[in-house]
Amino acid sequence: MPNTDTISPELSAYHQKRLAQFRLENEKVEPESIVFVGDSITEFFPIKKYLGRHLPLVNRGIAGTDTNWLLEHLDEQVATLEASKLFLMIGVNDLGLGYSVTDTVGKIAELVSQLRMLSPQSEIYLLSVLPVNEAQAFSKMVKIRKNADIQLLNANLKTLPGVDFIDLYPLLLDGDGQLASKYTTDGLHLSQLAYESLAEVLGSYLNESVV
Repeated sequence: MPNTDTISPELSAYHQKRLAQFRLENEKVEPESIVFVGDSITEFFPIKKYLGRHLPLVNRGIAGTDTNWLLEHLDEQVATLEASKLFLMIGVNDLGLGYSVTDTVGKIAELVSQLRMLSPQSEIYLLSVLPVNEAQAFSKMVKIRKNADIQLLNANLKTLPGVDFIDLYPLLLDGDGQLASKYTTDGLHLSQLAYESLAEVLGSYLNESVV
């Protein structure tokens, strides 16, 4: 049996709890905010610490979610905020759940299309899916995710119309083409040093909005 991810009742309950929190916060979020949306890679990103406490940054990541979840909850999680900029990183959990690269590309294309329709004022930036470390020591967390699939996914995402693609994948690689050990806690999730490295690139896209 493939070593795929599963959505446990506990994880599902966490998804609903975080979504309920977003619903409560939606009316309080400043118009023209800069919104980051995605899975655990986004949720655990200390965006204010590394990108600027003076900016109207909003983190709408939910750990353990995939494209299907985001499509079902896109309005309340993201679109209703009327963001000036949207940074989307999603897809690694689709691969972990056993979905194909083709299916995942199709779902992300649908997400971009929906965001274009629901949040037409937003500049949309699609962030590449990041590498994993396929070492045996990390197999319990990484499971069936493979960098070859992630690279193929990113190559397809780069060609999607209506969105600016930002390739962060190479930033975190070691000499063997794996997610470098200094940049990860478990082969999948990122260390603070990794987030600091990502912020150095992403900061230039945020500064365009600073008057």
